[in-house]
Amino acid sequence: MQFYVVTCVVPSETQDEGYTAFIKYLEDGAEMDKFDGFELIARLHMPESGEICIICKASGTKALFKHFMFWRSAFGCEFLYRPAMTCSEMAEMQKLHNQALEEKGF
Repeated sequence: MQFYVVTCVVPSETQDEGYTAFIKYLEDGAEMDKFDGFELIARLHMPESGEICIICKASGTKALFKHFMFWRSAFGCEFLYRPAMTCSEMAEMQKLHNQALEEKGF
């Protein structure tokens, strides 16, 4: 599965009702935080700006949609999905890149 860093903005006009629903979601067991094709790693809140940063693993955009779209539909949250790599994946990719550059004489 692919790591994603997801940022979210919760509109100020829906923050109170959105967080009230979020409390219920957590108290009910947060079942959508882990399912086949999706795993939540961390969810960090910055309430003073209405931002949330989510780190997760997902099999693709359908799994991201399944996890996040209730919050968009119900509360107008806007999400930005960015694929990310672990340190070992980044090092592996950089080594391949360096090798390709070297082969081209750079």
